[in-house]
Amino acid sequence: MRSKNCLSIFANNKPIIGVIHLLPLPGSPKYSGSIDTIIELAEREAKFLYEARVDGLIIENYNDEPFTLKEPSSEQLALMASIITIVGRQIAIPIGVNVHFNAWRAEIALAFACKAQFARIEAFIDTVITAAGIVQPCSAEITRYRKEIGASDVALWADLQPKFSRNVLPTSLAESARMAQISTADAVIVTGPATGLTTPLEDVKAVKDVIDLPVLVGSGATSNNIQAVLQTASGVIVGSAFKENGNVYNEVTPASIETFLKAAGR
Repeated sequence: MRSKNCLSIFANNKPIIGVIHLLPLPGSPKYSGSIDTIIELAEREAKFLYEARVDGLIIENYNDEPFTLKEPSSEQLALMASIITIVGRQIAIPIGVNVHFNAWRAEIALAFACKAQFARIEAFIDTVITAAGIVQPCSAEITRYRKEIGASDVALWADLQPKFSRNVLPTSLAESARMAQISTADAVIVTGPATGLTTPLEDVKAVKDVIDLPVLVGSGATSNNIQAVLQTASGVIVGSAFKENGNVYNEVTPASIETFLKAAGR
């Protein structure tokens, strides 16, 4: 069974979670034609992050943009499963899964089959408008599916009013947080409006005031603000700051990781 605090699986009580943004997968517009290149980069970046002693990883198909609102194709699902399994056998830290955009069935299936510990869910409780269209929240379906397939050990990390979207209803962040807790999220994520943009710490505080779940910062953490982020949030998810020049489309580099973790006091 899951711990009441799903962050207890990490070595540090305020975990720093690195993100592996997979190269474009087969069937996406920017796919290069080489599966081996996708796998090799994922392995290399996972090795860098693990050896630098980050607390966990999220593996996601970030570069499959523009995103659809469909579940991934069979070949995409199979390749993600292969990569998650390979990386999971090479490192000894918790792994999470994220499949854009809000492909919740794939996220739970991948986490369950590949023995990952958590899934990041974009539209868990909020109905949002994205570039791909209107996205319905999935809390009712995903919690039932998780139970149906026996994946109760997979923790649900729910984004609140996710980046790259706008709420259909004028709901406060605090109300979204309350509804996420009622709907049995295991943790919530607060972000800025887009990848790499700063998460307002006043938003994090507002959410922490109304729920007793872990509250993670999901975007915009840098070596300049990480101390303040960790003082406020329960943990942080880091993508861009681990990349060369802080650019989300560049590769993860040991120097970028070292700079960030040193600033974090790790």
